[in-house]
Amino acid sequence: MEKKIKLVCPECNKEFNTDIYTSINVQLDKDMKTKILSGKLFDIECEHCHSKFHIPYPVLYHDMEKKLLIQYTEEKDLKSSEIALKNANVDTDYTVRIVDNERDWIEKILISDSGFDDRIMELYKLLILSQYEDAENVNGLYYWNIQTLENPHYVMVLDEKESDKMHFMPFHEGVYKQVEEVFLSDIQQDYIIDANWAISNTK
Repeated sequence: MEKKIKLVCPECNKEFNTDIYTSINVQLDKDMKTKILSGKLFDIECEHCHSKFHIPYPVLYHDMEKKLLIQYTEEKDLKSSEIALKNANVDTDYTVRIVDNERDWIEKILISDSGFDDRIMELYKLLILSQYEDAENVNGLYYWNIQTLENPHYVMVLDEKESDKMHFMPFHEGVYKQVEEVFLSDIQQDYIIDANWAISNTK
């Protein structure tokens, strides 16, 4: 679903109208998924000076085939988003998540597309970081799938605080499976699945 909003260009200070999305159903609009995964969904161009800028805003991702809902929202609205989803009467066989940054939003989609469980992935990432020598200097560890016709494969992207570069690490599906065997039967579904969730489920 789309709606029009007014924005003021940060470059020329002129007001203009633009379309934003409140929800995206990727079966009904397949091109939107490419925009999301490429990071271009939130790119906006001023109609006056043609300056381009990136402005993330709340939007609901809906994949009917995978029965997946991911609400991207601002950190201050996490609780209200959770309440809204609880009251939305979503089918019980849906996976429902809430995230507060764009990178996590994209990662959740990639994890689902690859057939993995984001809960197990967070526990896997916690294990990998526990063995990383400079873990205190890490902003985050993210799952990524690199698809090519000849060799589709998966990697982990390490984001370090003191570096402007991303470091790629191999994703070990065998280790992921071991984590799954240990934890899957005991963990519950939740709206927010992140590093803090993983820590709380390993105590």
